[in-house]
Amino acid sequence: MTIGLEFANALDPFRIPAQYLIALDNRALHFALQPWQFLIRAVHVFTVSIFFGAVLLLNLRLLGQAVELPLRPFFRLAMPVIHSSLTVTMITGVALFFYDPVAVGSHDWLTPKLLFITLGFMNAAWLNSNGKAGRLSTPSGQLTMPGKTAVIIALALWTLTIFASCLNAEPPPRLLLNS
Repeated sequence: MTIGLEFANALDPFRIPAQYLIALDNRALHFALQPWQFLIRAVHVFTVSIFFGAVLLLNLRLLGQAVELPLRPFFRLAMPVIHSSLTVTMITGVALFFYDPVAVGSHDWLTPKLLFITLGFMNAAWLNSNGKAGRLSTPSGQLTMPGKTAVIIALALWTLTIFASCLNAEPPPRLLLNS
């Protein structure tokens, strides 16, 4: 069983061209990061988890869950966590990419992952700009339909990002043990 393989091959035209990945390969950086690669990866996974957890909790609160928690104090707590974990996630993600751009760039699900991240940022910017303008909630504080839609889209995009990352983790098995 090759989950995702058929779909990923359909995305081949959207891969980063190999000649660009080879041009980005820097052996000096690779050797400098090599002793720290597992620590960088661990920090990356840890901060992705924190980011996703904070986004999930905030979005669930915006969708009306845990209404006993006041939104403004919860927002003040969640946003610095979201911003700081996202910053560390992006720094470690870029470091991991440049550690071995040929190997990372050739993953089937890298392009969809980058697309989901970009769309997640665009959705967050739209949500933030319209939220400040007061277009996403009623005077009583309830989300309007566009607000709910944007929050659900945010959850979907970040979930898809995690899913694409998991599909990049290792190739499908070449031998099925139960066959």
